Amino acid sequence: MKKNMMIRMLGGALCAAMLISGCGKEKDAGKEDTNVSEEETGTGSEDTGKEEAEPANEQDNSEKEAESSAVPLPYDFSAAAANADRLLEDALEQYNSGDYTPLSESVKYNVLWLGFTHVTYEDLDFQMTDFDREYLEAVALNYEKSVENITDNNIDITVELHFIDDVTELTQYTGADWLYLAQETVQPVIDQYAAGKEFDTVLTTVQTAGEENDARNEDKDGFGINYVMLGLETAGLSSARGYSTFNLMEPAEGTYPLEDPTIPSLSATAVAVHEWMHQLEYMGTLLNIDYPNTHAYMGPSQFPGYQEYIAGENDYDFFEFYKLVLTGKLPYDNGSGVKYVGMYPKMWPLIKSNIYNLGDFTIEAADGSGYLSGKETDPTLSLDSDPCVWNIRYSADERFVLTPKALPDKLVDLGNAWDMEGNTISLWIYTGYAEAQSWHLVDNKDGSCSIQTPYESGRVLTATKGVLPTLCTMGEAEGAQKWIIKPVE
Repeated sequence: MKKNMMIRMLGGALCAAMLISGCGKEKDAGKEDTNVSEEETGTGSEDTGKEEAEPANEQDNSEKEAESSAVPLPYDFSAAAANADRLLEDALEQYNSGDYTPLSESVKYNVLWLGFTHVTYEDLDFQMTDFDREYLEAVALNYEKSVENITDNNIDITVELHFIDDVTELTQYTGADWLYLAQETVQPVIDQYAAGKEFDTVLTTVQTAGEENDARNEDKDGFGINYVMLGLETAGLSSARGYSTFNLMEPAEGTYPLEDPTIPSLSATAVAVHEWMHQLEYMGTLLNIDYPNTHAYMGPSQFPGYQEYIAGENDYDFFEFYKLVLTGKLPYDNGSGVKYVGMYPKMWPLIKSNIYNLGDFTIEAADGSGYLSGKETDPTLSLDSDPCVWNIRYSADERFVLTPKALPDKLVDLGNAWDMEGNTISLWIYTGYAEAQSWHLVDNKDGSCSIQTPYESGRVLTATKGVLPTLCTMGEAEGAQKWIIKPVE
């Protein structure tokens, strides 16, 4: 089966053709040997037969000795890649065949939900009431149980909700009037609650509505102009763990208290599901398939191929649309017929953060010259005496993304995506140029890896103290070209 993955191996066809050509020559040569007579080859001679067998045995033994003498890597990146590829292939096959067979076991999905009870922006001051806290608890339960119910329990969500009473500053969105709770602002709080635990996404919520907030802010500059709407960060391609933030607002009349938590019946539940669904959109790029934008309910005027859904007429606040996406049954017409798109059962394992996020590692030069490091003050990589912690994520086609843990929005990047000898390698934000920001970790069989570009040249990251890290041919440049990549305990 042809794999439709998000990243293509450049030059793969050429390499494959060369391999096939080479194999064919060996096979033909073997056929010619079998047509030669015993008289010509002397195969009737017992001594000759022994002489021929001995070199073959020596070669077999040397290969076995090489295998047995190979030093294993501290972490098996090939096994991790094979596991992720298997999940990708299974999901793609199910999507292509229109198969909705449920998973044999639910995907465990862990959500860290933080309710920030007191947020500010300049003179504006917004706080949650006791009722807001109670309502947010109901929203978190409604989100958890209703999504599980909608998806036929292919996903098993566990929400851990905490309220944060410290005063926290909001951020104004660039070029707009609305405010949001930036991930960078709350990252220390996230780190505090996520320490030692595995969360697949983080949701944060504030409250700017209500009579108390109106009375507190109505005479202040910016009130009614600067206000909290929605903000989000997506997961998958550019980050290991998702993040979404939204405003709680107030419940619609008659929707609270909850009658049945498995039915999406709260306005804030709809918002939470909507923002979280943005985190699933990378499935389209990951599997190279048609996958709906979360705003595709707006219809063909903005999203050709999709029909329009009207909030409040079809279902509660676009939830008919949300349900169809979350069950892989949203009709989409690409011009050649209707295909049902969205989340098929075998896509759910792909949203787990640890499917691609392999964990935290140190990267040390095998010659002992230092640790590969990246700093916020300088995009240039360096060799330092102190270790830097790197997060390593799998992308596809046995390629990995390297990100300093302290700088989650930066990736090891090949300058201008130029595959040329001596080009610089540094840190840069996610660009979408996958070939320039993902790397093969080649096992050197001596306990070390080479960090190799996926471009056809196969050049590797080369670093020397005090010199800009560059892309160089393996073995033809001074500096560290082999790296010992160890998990952080």
